[in-house]
Amino acid sequence: MHPMLSDALLDAPMRHYFQCKFSGLPAQELDLRIEETLRFLFISHECTGAIPVSKDIDEVWHAWILQTQEYVALCEQLPTGRYIHHSSNDYLRYFDPAVGENDELELSVKMLALYVANFGPFDEARARHWLLASHLQQRLGWSVGMLNDWLLAAQHLANDPVCMA
Repeated sequence: MHPMLSDALLDAPMRHYFQCKFSGLPAQELDLRIEETLRFLFISHECTGAIPVSKDIDEVWHAWILQTQEYVALCEQLPTGRYIHHSSNDYLRYFDPAVGENDELELSVKMLALYVANFGPFDEARARHWLLASHLQQRLGWSVGMLNDWLLAAQHLANDPVCMA
């Protein structure tokens, strides 16, 4: 079992803040969304394209950013120790009209492989928050087990460890 990032990175005041901001969510779902947000941020230095997570995770990220001091402190605790910027696809389309339309499959697969390498296999509840994982399940009828098997096989075939030091 992989440790929960929220155990190390989410303090009581921020937990209270999220409970207030997302008061309509059951506690278990809120905890899952916070953890998936942290997992995305943990591997986000590899994300150079459109954000590969659901709107639900993006909303938790937005809420965290609003608490600027706490967000800066969080970024300092993540692997790169650097501030993680957020830009809307609408803003980025000024510079490149195709942003978010032709998401690079290779980058999306890399993000999922990093996820599995760092946090273990997906489960149903977590996979639905990652766009490519959700797409493969919905469009191709893959089970979460098939998704995990594919990611693990791709990782071994590449013979290139993706787990962060």
